[in-house]
Formats: sequence, C-alpha cells, structure tokens
Amino acid sequence: MQSANRFGFQPFRGFLRRVTAGCLIAAASLSASAQTFPDRPLRLVIPFGAGSAVDTIGRTIAAQVATQVGHAVVIDNRTGANGIIAAEMVAKSPGDGYTLFMPNDGILAANPVLYAKIPYDTLRDFAAVTLTSTVPLALVAHPAFPAASVAELLAQARARPGAIDFTSTGVGSAQHLAMEFLIDLGGVRMNHVPHKAMGQALADVVGGTIPVMFSGMSNVIGFVREGKLKILGVSSSKRSPAAPQWPTVAESGLPGYSYVAWNGIVVPAATPPAIVRRLHEEISRAMNDPAVREKLSTLGFELVGDGPEVFGQRIRDEVARLGRLVRAAGIQPN
Repeated sequence: MQSANRFGFQPFRGFLRRVTAGCLIAAASLSASAQTFPDRPLRLVIPFGAGSAVDTIGRTIAAQVATQVGHAVVIDNRTGANGIIAAEMVAKSPGDGYTLFMPNDGILAANPVLYAKIPYDTLRDFAAVTLTSTVPLALVAHPAFPAASVAELLAQARARPGAIDFTSTGVGSAQHLAMEFLIDLGGVRMNHVPHKAMGQALADVVGGTIPVMFSGMSNVIGFVREGKLKILGVSSSKRSPAAPQWPTVAESGLPGYSYVAWNGIVVPAATPPAIVRRLHEEISRAMNDPAVREKLSTLGFELVGDGPEVFGQRIRDEVARLGRLVRAAGIQPN
C-alpha cells in the first residue's frame, strides 16, 4: 500500500492509474453500448410535411434502416417556423442516439443568419452523422409564362423590374435562396411570395397565380410530364443524371450559376461518438441498398453518404457560405 505524503495526498502515480482505469472502463462501456445499439425504436424528426422531398428521402432510408436493425424508425413530421420548432426540440433531446434529425441546408446554415435570435446553435447543439443527399432544384414555370429559358426569364424581369412573382416554402428556404442567387447574379429584381408548405407553393404555380419557383425535382416531375409545368433550368453545375434532357441554369442563360440544396442527418451534440458512428454505418448501409438507390435516384436525389467528420466540415463551410449569400441578397433577419 502506498503511503500518503505529508499533505495527506496519495502519490500522483496511483491517482493517475485510477483515472486511466476509469477512462478505460468508460470507453469499454460505450463500445459495448454501441454494439447493442439500438435496442428499441428510433425517431427520425423531419421538419417538413409528408410528401416533401426531404420526407421522401427520410422515409425511404428509415424503412431500410428499420429492416436492418430490427426496430422501427418512427417518422415525426414536425413542421413550422422554418424548421426552428423541430431543431429546438432535437437540440434539447437526450443524446442517446434514439432521436435523429433530418434538416436541410436552410435550417442548419441559413437560419442562424436569417433570424436575430433562434433557440439553437447549429455548431454547438448538433453532431453530424451523414450527408444523405444533394438535391438539384428545378426552376419551373407555368406553361403560359412567356419564357422558355433562363435567358428569357431574365429578359422579362429586366423589362418589368419587381413585377414578376416567385414563391418558395419560406424565407431562407433552399427554394428562396436559390432564386435570390439567380436574382443577384442576373442583376434583376423579382418579388418573393413565400408559402409555409411545398404543396401550397406548387399549387400557386400550377394554377398560374405565381409564374415561377425553384423546387426539388421529385416535387415537380409529375406536373412536368403532365404538361402543367415547364422546366427552365436545373440549379446544379452539371445536368441531373435523373433528367439529363434539361439544361442547367448556367446553360440556359446565366453562366456561373450553381446552387445545390442538401440534407443530412444529425443528432443532439451529447450523443457519444461510438453511437454516432454506429448510426452512420446503418444509414450508409441503407443508402447503398440497390432498391433504395434506384428509387431515390429516379426521383432526382443524388445520394452521398459522407461520414461525421466530412459532413461536419460541410456544415461549418455552409454556415459561412449561406451567410454571405443572405447578406448579399439583402435578406433581413426576422
């Protein structure tokens, strides 16, 4: 037995051994926990309505993950306040791996700039799990709108400054920011008429009340095939593999334009790294399932699967990039 020194403390070496042993036991416990995880149903919070692009991706992946792990993945469509309600709820949830969140770039990267005060901090409150997909947006117009290309849309906007309306699913949404980038790069003025849900926004464009908008390909492809909408361009730098017949916005009249929305899965920041890695493994496995890839690729989603470190860096980069875009567009925080 080691004797105490004259101040009554055990020698430092013994203390260090106890601390090291404690750390090893804790690490072993976390590793064992990750190996048996999950042992009950998980919840995937989606901050968009049923049938939206992100909801489609989330439900498809969740169904496959449930099959793999033998436990249900319950979908919780928690809409409202541009994703803030859902983000706050997840940020305050236990960091046990059982609550997952599937936001898009607007919620994680644009909201911190758009709103003077929000109840979550993207970089502090969430741990990145995986970048699920990038989503090229289609610039669509009502068939009666007198423009068949981006060049013609810009010509119309220059001839009637501020007179052409466009819609989106809300201030700071991917659809809104994609159009603001077009407006800024094209040097024109257009009028934003935001809606709260994709269904409402699309109904206005299909009905001819509002002439143009950006939207995920999966939301509009059916209307395009039925002749109820026309595509002026695709937002990505390259043509969409799912719809190569349509030109990019850059090809259609605005060189240098490229905007790709993205979505991914994050968890509360306190979630142990071993659990985060386990979640990434299962989600990545689900995304590589041939049936999942075929379904989502056909709908225009480009699956990615980046891991926690790479996705975490992308989030940090996007917070800076979208912040610059919001300021350049003159969008005022609420």
